[in-house]
Amino acid sequence: MHLTFLGANRQVTGSRYCLEANGNRVLIDCGLVQERKFLERNWKQCAIDPNSFNALLVTHAHIDHIGLIPKFVKDGFDSPIYATHPTVALADVMLRDSAKIQTEDAAYKKRRHRKEGRRSRHPETPLYVVDDVVKTMPLFHGVDYLEPTRIADGITATWHDAGHILGSAMIEIAVTEDGQRRTIVFSGDIGQPDKH
Repeated sequence: MHLTFLGANRQVTGSRYCLEANGNRVLIDCGLVQERKFLERNWKQCAIDPNSFNALLVTHAHIDHIGLIPKFVKDGFDSPIYATHPTVALADVMLRDSAKIQTEDAAYKKRRHRKEGRRSRHPETPLYVVDDVVKTMPLFHGVDYLEPTRIADGITATWHDAGHILGSAMIEIAVTEDGQRRTIVFSGDIGQPDKH
């Protein structure tokens, strides 16, 4: 089993991790980087070919955990995306809103920069538009809490309530490889005890 940190490394947004086992690749979360200082990371190509992943597992529907999914799909990812049923419903709303905001922001920046006679450090184009979200949503598959889901050969995932937002989960991934079974848990964001 091999784990690569592709985001949220030395920062708090842009959650994205690659788990490799048994010749399979699974992405956990695919979030938008939101710190101004690191925004250019959103436009960079993923260090690992999006088309090489067998699945994407989502902890919850906040943009710093799902906000790059439509771009990832645009860049070649076309495998199943697993999340709790409420997360799937929220992702549709959140990603459409994100696409609209990005489209409006890009148009505003383009006008402002033209008026001021300057260029932006970041591209004046949206990462994705609503049509990209429409193409992304059919890849989502809803799962139930506490129901182990086979993700790939020797890889099973189980979603546990994280108490953060509706549908949020900690994902327990069991990997059986070379006769050994190992478990890793991706917490996502965790809510406060006794606050739901």
